[in-house]
Amino acid sequence: MRKMICAVLLFACTSVPTPSSRLLGAKAKAMKAGYTADLAALADAAREAQAVAAADPSLAALAHYWAGYALWQRAVNDVNRKVDPAADRAAALAEFDAALAARESFADAHALAAWLHGWLWAADPDNKDAHQKALVAHLTRARELEPDNPRVLWEAAYVLQVRDKERALKILDDLVGRADRPAPQSLEPDWGIPEATMLLAYNRLNAEPPDVARAEALAHRALELRPGWYYVESILMPLIDAKKH
Repeated sequence: MRKMICAVLLFACTSVPTPSSRLLGAKAKAMKAGYTADLAALADAAREAQAVAAADPSLAALAHYWAGYALWQRAVNDVNRKVDPAADRAAALAEFDAALAARESFADAHALAAWLHGWLWAADPDNKDAHQKALVAHLTRARELEPDNPRVLWEAAYVLQVRDKERALKILDDLVGRADRPAPQSLEPDWGIPEATMLLAYNRLNAEPPDVARAEALAHRALELRPGWYYVESILMPLIDAKKH
């Protein structure tokens, strides 16, 4: 009986999740929920990542990054679900700032901070100049650190859509030609190719004249890479179908 009790206690002790395994779970939940537009799961993932940041300073940069990612995806999907994104957008930016305070050389955190400042440039006109300055600073730093990072290039293309469409499309075409390499056992970011595929589909659909066939092929490819992607299935594909007629 004593041996059995010891065995049970040993199992209980060894089955307690480590901060790394908790963060890996938060990453997986955030990414899945981001694609499926599950707002509740995104909030849960953010809280789980924040708890890891508080518990293990050695994981602070990555934990704040994934908390920020979850809140960023929640803000984006707030729009898709017709909810006010302001609170989630601000919370996401605060998490990326915290990630950069823990690791200034974190190119991925710089890239998403730039993305959010770009959104705020339009959404917060009273501070437009400050957001533009922050966008440029974060994106410049991200490109200095990791110029070939798919997420950094995706953000560069996102910004360039407005003022240099040809260059943006060239970046996206290059990214779409790369292999998607998910790394579910890594705490580092591993997305970008599906997002570039979706963004290129959107740009091809809205070109003058629109390339509907190319947009549709790219949208289907994005869904192959990320099945169940709410935005592509429920918003982009109906827009593509509407332009067929």
